[in-house]
Amino acid sequence: MSLFGRMITVIFFSAALFAASGRPCLPQESNVRAKIGILVKSGDQIVRARSMDRVKAGDLIRIYVHPEASSYVYVIHTDQKRVTMLNMVEQKIHSSTLVLPSLQEFYQVDGNSKVESFTVICSSEEVKEVSSLLTSQMDHEKWTSLQKDLVKKGEIDLGQQTERPFGIAGNVRGTADAGGDPFVKELQIFSGKKVLVKQYEFSVKKQ
Repeated sequence: MSLFGRMITVIFFSAALFAASGRPCLPQESNVRAKIGILVKSGDQIVRARSMDRVKAGDLIRIYVHPEASSYVYVIHTDQKRVTMLNMVEQKIHSSTLVLPSLQEFYQVDGNSKVESFTVICSSEEVKEVSSLLTSQMDHEKWTSLQKDLVKKGEIDLGQQTERPFGIAGNVRGTADAGGDPFVKELQIFSGKKVLVKQYEFSVKKQ
């Protein structure tokens, strides 16, 4: 897969993991909410990625997902050719943040693909079509169609949507130590009806 030319281990965060800002609010019935973000480290600059953004060969990427309630979490990567499951884990408690590849590591953009795409899916129930990626291959066209169906399924009437804050505390998955990461404080809240789908698409600039 073009994104993973190699994994880079960089330890530069030392702040303690933040405490919760209060007891989390219960989600609306059947709605799924999560705090999601992608950190991009380009040289000495660290930024929060937008849904459509540009990265350079050599840039480092780290993915964060924190569901409000117990959820199945899927993180999918595609370079417009191959589709790969980066991780799937059922979050047993709301106070658990998934960090990929870990708080000490990054994925590195190798520049072999013009586009690198990531999709984060959170669902209260297993999404079997996505789970199958763990044991079988899926071509890009089929994945694109499935992704569109999931996005449509998760659409919320904006007139009825309310964004209540919820706190994050406790565990961080994907790390071997108790180190903290201040970037997590800046994660945005996203919502979906029964299933939440958050997409990121990066155009890649070769150096």
